[in-house]
Amino acid sequence: MVTKQPRWAPDPETYADRKPTTDDTYRPVADREAQMRDTGIWWTEVDTARIRPSDTEHAWRRFRARLPELVWNAARLEGNSFTLPEVRSLLAGVTVGGHLAEDELRVLALNEAYCALHDLVGYGTFRVDKSTSDRLNRIVARHETLDAGRFRGEGTLRRNGSELLRARFATLRERLAETDDPRLQALIYFCSAARTRFYADGNERTALLMMTGILISNGFDAVDVPYVRRLELNHALDALVSTDDATELIAFLIDCAASG
Repeated sequence: MVTKQPRWAPDPETYADRKPTTDDTYRPVADREAQMRDTGIWWTEVDTARIRPSDTEHAWRRFRARLPELVWNAARLEGNSFTLPEVRSLLAGVTVGGHLAEDELRVLALNEAYCALHDLVGYGTFRVDKSTSDRLNRIVARHETLDAGRFRGEGTLRRNGSELLRARFATLRERLAETDDPRLQALIYFCSAARTRFYADGNERTALLMMTGILISNGFDAVDVPYVRRLELNHALDALVSTDDATELIAFLIDCAASG
């Protein structure tokens, strides 16, 4: 019998219950029901080979060299008014006038989060777990919400929906553990986290940081989404939210990585 696929709404209290799978085989094209059950999204086959492997040391060096660009693009994609030269000056400790105080705080918070990620990967302590994600969100969103670093429902507005979010994170981790390709792991994580929206704020920035950690710790360069491609990103995100289909967003992220 064919049943309607459950939809993952932004409010965790509207999540549909999932039935346990009887087959753990990973099938990226055909097993849409299992994809939805495990991650809240689905996708068709994608060519991750376009994200070329390097080694952790070279990826690490390029990450450090490109840090201002990574910070600027991530901030600019969310409407921040700082230019790249201004971000470079701000990160160098030079005061930049003519901007809202909130914009400056968000740039500095993003830089601090990337530096925290830098340390986690550098010391070999980066993990795809809730503790790491919470730590990074606590940094990037601390000027935007009192509940930074806590899943929705865990903070000031406690609700039972937080249990569903924790369950979603657990099944996402299980799916990633069954996925041999770290590039696909990173892409699935970003799309699932962006769709599920674990936190009150800073979800895409946190998902981007976690995706970056997965890639660099496995010897791949970070995916940097250029600000000039914001319309493509927004279109792919709209498709994800409206259909749960992450195929377009995954392909877009791969293209950004291959073009970088």
